[in-house]
Amino acid sequence: MDFIITVGLSFALILVALLVFRYVGLPVYRIEAINVKTLLESVLNQTATEADWDVFIGMPIHHNPILDDIRVQCAMLALTEMTVQRGLVVFSDTGRAQLEQQLQSLNKQILNR
Repeated sequence: MDFIITVGLSFALILVALLVFRYVGLPVYRIEAINVKTLLESVLNQTATEADWDVFIGMPIHHNPILDDIRVQCAMLALTEMTVQRGLVVFSDTGRAQLEQQLQSLNKQILNR
């Protein structure tokens, strides 16, 4: 009898959770230009953590192809120019120069909106 009650309550809980997700919606994390700008500035200031960088690199930006292009270029740059020191992302001088170019083009994009 306890087993049937447990299964019934579990089914009810799952059903309620599904209904909540159906009508409220699933949480969505959407990266905008200002988020990328802030991240690139913190990388250049050597205050960005490896986790910050990994979230940016690992999540495609489907709603904005320009931002996704910047993300892909940064990922390619990280393969050769990036190191992690004490949990912080550090780029070589060449990498920093390229990140500054990305930041300048991003600032132009933000101003044009």
